[in-house]
Amino acid sequence: MAVVPLRAQELDMTVIVVAPNNLTGTDKSMFPRMELAIKELVNNQKWTNDAFEPNEKIKCKFQLNVKSDQGNNTFTCDLLVEATRPVFGSSYETKLISISEKDIPIIYDPTRQLENCKDNFTDNLSALVTFYAYFILAMDYDSFALEGGDPFIAILQNMVNSLPGQARSLDESWSPGSKKKNSRFFLLDNLNHVRMKPFRRAIYEYHRISLDGFSKNVESARAEMVNSVEVIASTDQSFPNTFLLQSFIAAKRSELIEIFKQGTSAEKARIIASMSSIDPANSSIYNSIKS
Repeated sequence: MAVVPLRAQELDMTVIVVAPNNLTGTDKSMFPRMELAIKELVNNQKWTNDAFEPNEKIKCKFQLNVKSDQGNNTFTCDLLVEATRPVFGSSYETKLISISEKDIPIIYDPTRQLENCKDNFTDNLSALVTFYAYFILAMDYDSFALEGGDPFIAILQNMVNSLPGQARSLDESWSPGSKKKNSRFFLLDNLNHVRMKPFRRAIYEYHRISLDGFSKNVESARAEMVNSVEVIASTDQSFPNTFLLQSFIAAKRSELIEIFKQGTSAEKARIIASMSSIDPANSSIYNSIKS
């Protein structure tokens, strides 16, 4: 009998489901089972046609914070999704995305497996996990090749467009009519919008040219990074305060501050100006670059 080689999966996701102790009438064993079900869906699934070595898996985090139990296995949750990317020639890992969502309705049946929902909607938790698995892949591939995430954006677009009305009614984050600006619909719309093409190019240059170039020439890489951040800041002028831009800020704020503490005076001034323009609430933090 021929031996079929195992194909390593692409994602190495840490899953955390947190529930407050004061949830009354809730079977607390539900949450470890939910945690395991999400982990099995993500980490045991083959999401692409590419071969990944075990050390090439994309490290990511999916944290659900259960806020309330509505009964009948229905919960309201907040979500944090993060992913990292290794930097060439170093042991450093850069945070690629950091996304927070609020008040997500989840119906979890512990007797059913979660499923990849790219073609067929089964339940909102499966769809939520599927969406962010492909979104992480899109951003990771974009960081290694210019618009390299296009195949995954196409999958996400097809998935969101084909969601049944019941999914949109249950969770408004799937809907273009959502009152939430920070919704999955708008996150995908941002990524796919013609006005955000400069953002995607800058994401590629930030990671593949700048960060991956630090091991070869620090000064050149840092200069390139300034240009990338300025392009990202310019997208905020044409497409203000997008969910995608907020993810960049949350992922990169601390990294940029540490990198540019070593920059030239001109680089520091340009980074402070760019980041303060798109993240004015934290302008005082960027000013610490001067010290």
